[in-house]
Amino acid sequence: MRVVVVGGSGNAGSAIVRALGRRGAQAVPMSRSGKAIAGAPGVKADIVTGEGLDEALAGADVLVDAANSRNPLDLKPFTIGARNLVAAAERAGVRRAVVLSIIGVDRSKLSYHRRKREQELTYLGSSLDVTIVRAAQFHEWSVDFFEAGSALGAIPVVLGGRLQPVAVSEVADLVADEALEPSGERMLEIAGPQVRVSRDLARAWQAATGARGLIVNGPFPPSMVDYLRSGANLSERRKGTVTFEEWLARRR
Repeated sequence: MRVVVVGGSGNAGSAIVRALGRRGAQAVPMSRSGKAIAGAPGVKADIVTGEGLDEALAGADVLVDAANSRNPLDLKPFTIGARNLVAAAERAGVRRAVVLSIIGVDRSKLSYHRRKREQELTYLGSSLDVTIVRAAQFHEWSVDFFEAGSALGAIPVVLGGRLQPVAVSEVADLVADEALEPSGERMLEIAGPQVRVSRDLARAWQAATGARGLIVNGPFPPSMVDYLRSGANLSERRKGTVTFEEWLARRR
C-alpha cells in the first residue's frame, strides 16, 4: 500500500514514515525538500502553492497529513495547504486520509489551534474517508521551551498548566495503524500515561539533564495559558505508556 506522508521530514512525520515501514507499507515522505527518511525515497511538493502535489499523490492509496508550521504567524499549511491537499487527493483518486491534530483544538482560542480545527473541518467536509488523530503535546513540546530558556538562565513553565505528554513514537504507531487498518472511527485521541504540572516537568528535566536555570512562570500567550489550565488538552480515551522520565532517559 502506498501511503504519502505530508510533512514526512518533520518530527512526527518521520516517525510515521518509520512506523509505516515497519508494517510493510510503501511510505512516501512528502516535503518541500523531498528528503528521504529511513531509506524511504521522498517526494518534493509545496502544499501552500500546490506545486508538485499532483505528481506526489499519483498512485497513492492513503494520505497522511502531518504538516506543521514552524512559524506560529504563518499558518497557511493548515488552511490553504489543507484545501490544496484535499483537492489534489480527490483528483488523484486517493481513498483515505489520516490527519494528525491536537487534543482540544475545538475548545481553544489559540490561533494555532483554531487553524488546526479549520484543517480538520476541511478534511471532514471532503469526499475522502477521513480519520482525525488528536494527540496531546509531545514530550518534546515542553523540553523545547526548557532548553531555550535554560540558555538564558530562566526555565519557563505555565503557571497552573497541566499536560499529559505523549511519546511521538506511540502517536506514530496509532496513525500508521489507522492508515493501513482503519478502525472506522472519525475522531481518535491519544495522550500520555500521566497528567503532569508544567513545573513538575521542568524539575524532572533539570534532574535528568543537570541543566541550570531558575524555574519561572513564562511569558506565554493568555490563550495558551487558558488552554493548559482548562484541561482541554487532557484525555482518558487512549493512553500511551512512555512517561516523561522514561522518554528523557531514552533520549539521553
